[in-house]
Amino acid sequence: MLKVFIILFFSSMLIANNKIDINNCKMSDLERIPLDKTKIDLLWNFLSSNRIDSIYDLMDIEGFDIEDIHIMKQYIEINNKIVDSGLSMSYKVDQWLADEGSSEGMSEIWLDRYFSPININLMNYDQLSSLPNLSPMDVVAVLKQKKRGEIKGTFQLKNSPGISHYGYKNLRDFASFDSPREKLNVRFNTFFRSSPSNNGFDEDDAPIQYDNSNNPESLYKLQVQYFLNGFDINVGHLRYNQFGDFKDVYTNKAFVSMELSDKDYGLNLIAGNYNVSYGQGLIFETGDSYQPRRTGHKFTKRISGIYSDLTRSQQYVLNGAAFQFSNEYFRLSVFGSKDKRDAIINQDGSFTALITMAPRMGWGWYNDPNNSDWVYQKIHDNILDAVTEVTYGGNIRVSPFLGTHFGFTFYESLYDRVLDPQIIESVVGGVDDSEPEFNQLTDYDEYSGDAFYLNYSQSNSCDPEIAAMYASSGTSDNWSSAQSFRRIHGFEFSTVYKNASFQFEYGEMNTDISKLGKFNHNNPSAFVFNAYFQFANFDFIIVHRDYDLDYDNPYQRSYSAYRRYKSSIFEDVYWLEDPMYYHLFGSASQPQAEKGTYIESRYQFNEKFVAGLQWDSWVRKADNAKYFRIVSKLEWRPLFNYRVYFRYKIQSRGSFDLHHPSPYFTKEARIRFKLRLSNYDNIELLYSWNHTTFSPRPRLAGSANAFIHNMDVGDIGTPDQSIGFAFEHNYSKQLSMRAGVVYASGFLWYIEDTDFRLFNTDSEILHSWISFKYKPMPLLSFNFKVSHSSDFPMTTIVNGINTSGQNVEDPFIHEQQFNYRIQIDYAI
Repeated sequence: MLKVFIILFFSSMLIANNKIDINNCKMSDLERIPLDKTKIDLLWNFLSSNRIDSIYDLMDIEGFDIEDIHIMKQYIEINNKIVDSGLSMSYKVDQWLADEGSSEGMSEIWLDRYFSPININLMNYDQLSSLPNLSPMDVVAVLKQKKRGEIKGTFQLKNSPGISHYGYKNLRDFASFDSPREKLNVRFNTFFRSSPSNNGFDEDDAPIQYDNSNNPESLYKLQVQYFLNGFDINVGHLRYNQFGDFKDVYTNKAFVSMELSDKDYGLNLIAGNYNVSYGQGLIFETGDSYQPRRTGHKFTKRISGIYSDLTRSQQYVLNGAAFQFSNEYFRLSVFGSKDKRDAIINQDGSFTALITMAPRMGWGWYNDPNNSDWVYQKIHDNILDAVTEVTYGGNIRVSPFLGTHFGFTFYESLYDRVLDPQIIESVVGGVDDSEPEFNQLTDYDEYSGDAFYLNYSQSNSCDPEIAAMYASSGTSDNWSSAQSFRRIHGFEFSTVYKNASFQFEYGEMNTDISKLGKFNHNNPSAFVFNAYFQFANFDFIIVHRDYDLDYDNPYQRSYSAYRRYKSSIFEDVYWLEDPMYYHLFGSASQPQAEKGTYIESRYQFNEKFVAGLQWDSWVRKADNAKYFRIVSKLEWRPLFNYRVYFRYKIQSRGSFDLHHPSPYFTKEARIRFKLRLSNYDNIELLYSWNHTTFSPRPRLAGSANAFIHNMDVGDIGTPDQSIGFAFEHNYSKQLSMRAGVVYASGFLWYIEDTDFRLFNTDSEILHSWISFKYKPMPLLSFNFKVSHSSDFPMTTIVNGINTSGQNVEDPFIHEQQFNYRIQIDYAI
């Protein structure tokens, strides 16, 4: 009997001293728990995307009962401190570190909150709203719980009246329940990449390529955060070169900020570079990036108010000072900035438009202002930092009830040059066009853009949007150097009612400062309405927008299907004075003038099935073209570790107009099979198919006889197919590898590790990549990725003559690209 007692005693001691850290464990650790394999698998699947803060969180696992929890109490311990490098630099953090474009500023805020959580009892409406996947209804639920009393832990947080399951799970990573007296955080990021960024491009875009591997993309970023007795002091610096930028052309940013968070009010001061965003981005939001179909919910959230700027944007950025004060019922936000802007300068010294370029080349594609050839003299002045802009404005918001807001927004931009869009004289033309003005006798023969601007509906039906560019000439008492201005004002409204939120925003251009706050529907204007309904297994978003053609606001970032100037002459580089002017469209961050309604929904109708829908129907204001886009999604989970993702899209332009000059119809399907293995390993297979039907081109394939009108050619179709394979393997907690291979015939958009890639080939292409991630310390990460693309050899030439005068028959073209990415991230 004594022997049995001794054995049981030491066995219990062994278990007590060897308990499993449930938040930092392996599958092999869980197999020690005396539960059946099905429940162990369910537990492992739950831990792959959730953390355990309390033993009762295990009740959220389907199939677990109170007896299972009593068993687990003997074998596990709950350690909320992150000790595993794989968790401290989790998959989410890796994604945020790699984010760029419109989500980059959001990711900076999320990283701040992740590494330095704020006491949730001190967080206000805007701070909660900025967190990922936290709906307006979840935010109001947390604020209601705060009114009940102090939130001391996850139990009170989880029982916030009306908070959703996903809202609670996402909030736990960013909130704490006490305030440290003193804390220091340092973050350092750097990377080098030899391929151009596809930031801001949609699945329908095909950007022009600039190949200069001698000037890779590079970034260095340092941020220091010091918290002392409620004061949050931040200092940051960034230096960034776009791919192809010359070494003396770079983005340099720095800021100092101080934030005071109190349960009754909040105060924020920023000096240096900062971002500003109000409402739904209809009136004012900084940043160079364009994101299509940005609703402001789920994964397309936006921050409201002012915040520091360490993003890669270089054009629509602010440099000066900003101030914000807020409490439960009121928020005042004001800002002022003076900075340089890239712009196209006219021959008379005025400027046609601001332009965001990638890369930034002051004298265009040819970049040789000293060459006497007239081809190199079509750019009248250096584009870089050509215009000085002074911008100031603010937002006043009143909140009479919890979750209900009324706001007024105003901003004015002053320029030190006259704003005079001279499209024919400065932008359109061509290599063979030696005259800046339109010459009816020669421009058609020279195939000059001067002849086809506003005169070629077959492919440039949106030129009226160019003709609607804003022009201005005037002075200002606020800045003696001002020669032109742009002024916009508007109002917003938002409210939360039970499981629904509603938002409305209206903006209008203003030319008379004495009428500020007085609205006239005859002025160019825009409005957007947004509604979001959220239930346990179902959500529904509807967005309606209506933007006037003349509402030319460079700081507009509200919802749209396309960016401004799409389907205009700016897309055709051969009709422009310099190919870099393509970026007037290709890098535009403004929405297109359109009117339409967008619907998005997600429904989990079974524990194994999740369905999604995106439906958009709109009219393009420039040519009254009617579009629709429908995307359906289905996720099937036949087993806990197996996923099947199916996506089908149909999109059309001009389907309801028999006389439309350039209709098209696109069908696209893709299916992914993903197998999740032990230790977070996974294997994924991809198959993609799409087909686009264009209108015929009888002038190219029809009879040369002008008196014969028979159609000798039908619609033009472009069928594309792709197949791919990818896998991830974790050698240890410190070292992991991802790799993939994809074959594409035609057009393909593809997510490669953390990069978004676009392929558009006339033949076929084979693309392969491999990346390694090494974490020698919990908060230190090294990332290295290489990729290789190889086109299949092809030719479209029967015979020809080379530069030496020799005959060449059937020459083959074989293009290859080798790219790399090196990234280092460190935080303390």
